Amino acid sequence: MLSKRSLKMAGLHRAILIVASALILTLVGCQREPKTIDELIERNTEAMGGRAAIEAIQSIEVDLRISDPGFEVDGIYYAARPGKMRIDVFAGGKHVFTEAFDGEKAWEWDGKESKPASPLARSALEHGVELPGKLFGLYELPKRGHNVQFGGLETIDGINYYAVRLMLRDGYGTTLFLDPNTWLITLRRDFRPLHPDVDPTPTTIEQRSSDFREVNGVRFAFAGSETDLKTGKVVETTQIKSIKVNPKIEPGFFEKL
Repeated sequence: MLSKRSLKMAGLHRAILIVASALILTLVGCQREPKTIDELIERNTEAMGGRAAIEAIQSIEVDLRISDPGFEVDGIYYAARPGKMRIDVFAGGKHVFTEAFDGEKAWEWDGKESKPASPLARSALEHGVELPGKLFGLYELPKRGHNVQFGGLETIDGINYYAVRLMLRDGYGTTLFLDPNTWLITLRRDFRPLHPDVDPTPTTIEQRSSDFREVNGVRFAFAGSETDLKTGKVVETTQIKSIKVNPKIEPGFFEKL
């Protein structure tokens, strides 16, 4: 007959085996290749920091450096839920330009006067704040009226990316690429003009995001580049200096100056 001590040890061993088996199953599940858009979204959400951390971000203030061929400027980009944005541009320390989207209308200021933004510019500003990576998580897009579909695997520069086809509610389409090593969106491709009011000619632009850092529990890309795939030329790079989460934003800040 087994002693009480032996029975306790046997029970402990069983408990350890159960826990170990559950852990193995969990790890195997994590390694399994995602087959659906819901699985992809969940991987990305966890990689970004989780739903609670993402939704805790109600607004952001981003201090960045923008480099285009021939010029460099500094900018402060603001965005706030439910979908407003504004960027103030500085050259040599002087405020020279502003453009903003107040959730319905878009406007710009050229250093002298304010005026409505063109329809193309308005769309670009709205798209920028809606796309994941600033305020909203990828999982939030369907409930915001956007269509998200699994686009399969695409090999780019030797990496088998998971493609996500995104159609925003106004018909704008883009493809987001999730890196299988991190489940972060590190690549995006779409057909659009880089600066609509400067040159409205669309081209296929590849945007790469890198240098991900955690801010208030959420991972943000601190570096980015945009390349015209037709010419192979890098047409813009950005370097983020700092990100403030939930800064104080005065009422009317996104409305016309």
